[in-house]
Amino acid sequence: MNAQRQMGPNWNDGTYTGESQRDERSQYGKVDLMIKDGRITQVDYEEYDSDGNPKGASYPYQEAIEAQSTLEQRLIETQDPEKVDNVSGATGTWNKFKEAAAAALEKAKQ
Repeated sequence: MNAQRQMGPNWNDGTYTGESQRDERSQYGKVDLMIKDGRITQVDYEEYDSDGNPKGASYPYQEAIEAQSTLEQRLIETQDPEKVDNVSGATGTWNKFKEAAAAALEKAKQ
């Protein structure tokens, strides 16, 4: 017998972008999600400073940058931003990631 596909929200296939609100330092996160066959198959997350520049290798708090790929993978595994576990030392990044991912998934339902 074939294994049944886990049924989740009714997401439309495509690529969707979501952004978090700006935090107290006017920084925010942006996620691009790819949905295929109703499932999240690819996640690209980036955080931006108050000037709208991507945080990168020169950003002083590298734990936040390093956490991004972990969060991306966890979302693909869980298929639910609320089920993505925090990454130690990157709580602000985690909060922005979850908010941005939820915004993108809301668009995928429309």
